[in-house]
This record gives sequence, C-alpha cells and structure tokens, in this order.
Amino acid sequence: MTLVGAAVTPLSGQTWAAAISAFETLTKRPVPIRRCYDGVPPSSVSASQLRYDVGVRRSIYSIKPTMSTPLSTLRALATDIIAKGALCDVIIYHEPVDNMSGDAFISLYRRSAPPFRAVGVKVGVCFTNYSCNLPYSDARSALRNYWPDQGVVDFIAIDEYPIGEITSTADAAPMDARTRRVCQFADARGIPLGLAEYGVDSNWDVTKSDRWMRSVTDWSRARAGLGHPLRWAAYFHSNVGGNYRLTHPEHLDAYGDTAQLLT
Repeated sequence: MTLVGAAVTPLSGQTWAAAISAFETLTKRPVPIRRCYDGVPPSSVSASQLRYDVGVRRSIYSIKPTMSTPLSTLRALATDIIAKGALCDVIIYHEPVDNMSGDAFISLYRRSAPPFRAVGVKVGVCFTNYSCNLPYSDARSALRNYWPDQGVVDFIAIDEYPIGEITSTADAAPMDARTRRVCQFADARGIPLGLAEYGVDSNWDVTKSDRWMRSVTDWSRARAGLGHPLRWAAYFHSNVGGNYRLTHPEHLDAYGDTAQLLT
C-alpha cells in the first residue's frame, strides 16, 4: 500500500488546519499523509509543522539543520516525536544539490540523522529526480556525490515535475521512463522509494497534464507489482513558482484515482 497525500499551503489569511481541511473537501477524501516543512529544526513537536498531523495522519517531515544546529535540539525533537506519538519520516535538508556540495551534505546528514534513528524515527534523503539523472561525472549527481552511507539511510525520496516539457505539441515523458535510474539505485540497495512531491501547473495543457498525472499512478502500480511499492506519494498543492493547485476537474479526477488505486 502507498499512502497518497499532499503538501498544502494556506491561502492568504487561511490557517494551516483550514488549508488541510479545504484540500480534503476539494478532493473528497482524507489526507493520510502530509508533506510538511520546518526550516530551522524546532526542539518539540508542538513548535513544529508536525503538530497539525499528530493523531490524524503520517507526515513526510523536512527539516534544514546546519552543522551548527545543537545536537541537543535534534535529540529533543526526536524524543518528543516518539513521546507524542507523531508518525513521520524525517528528511534531512531536501533538495541539497542546489544548496551545498556533496561532501557538505554527506557530513550534514551523517551528523543529523543519528539522533532520530537512535529512537526509531525513520530518516532519509530527498533529491530532485533531475539531479538523480545527472551523469556520475557531474559534481551535482545526487546518486554519486550526495549519497550518505547506506547504513544511515532508511528511504530515498524524489521530487518530480514535468516543467518545460508539456506544450501544445509535446507530452512529458511518463514516470516509469523518467525515474528508471533512481528506481534501479533504490532497488539494488533494498531501500524504499517515495515520491515526496509531484504536480502539474494549472496553466499547462490540461489533457497532457492529466495524462502525465495518470502515468504516476501507472508507475506506482507497476512498482507495487514488482514488490517495490512507493512508501508514499504527495501532490504539491501550492502556487510557489507556478500554480500547482488542483483547480481543473481532470486533475482532481487523476489525483482521486491515484489515491483510490494505490491505497
């Protein structure tokens, strides 16, 4: 089973709780998992984005520690996650390729992950799928130069959008083709793969966008059939850098089918 949910962003004047509820109303189904973010790691669940999910759903939780973040803060957060019964998978500094070198990220991850893993909280990496497809000769190759020791990684996540590919005359490559490399990498290591973000812009061709969203479902079902179900899939319901909100009936229908067929 793959949990299918979303990352939501409140509209102006809207609370986070209202934004989550509005997404559930829009899609006519509960959100069993939510992609959420904190920049500087807090020391408690009550001060984190996790507070909107505790007791309700699982979280794909991103934090952005630095090498100067006190380990005591990470330990306190990890301990509180367990104490509060927060179900979450923790991502250490998602999409690091555009923010630091591979060596810097590996050092940061190796320092930040152990406090969570010590108490049983799953921790992993999240790369843009683009960076996973870069040749190993490229210093920005996520799989070659940003991969921590396997013993401290519980899952791999990717973010994927067909930006610049869907036009009036062109379709985006389907998910099975575009993720072949990261799938092979994860499967060879026996590590679960998750889709932390995916989405289509409402300004793109609706029919072609719908087709691409359905390729996400086809890909996920094929992986499940091979014994490698996605850990989770989260639609990016936001307008940061584009309008990815599910405003078209076709997109809503495609999302609904994904949630129904994978869970």
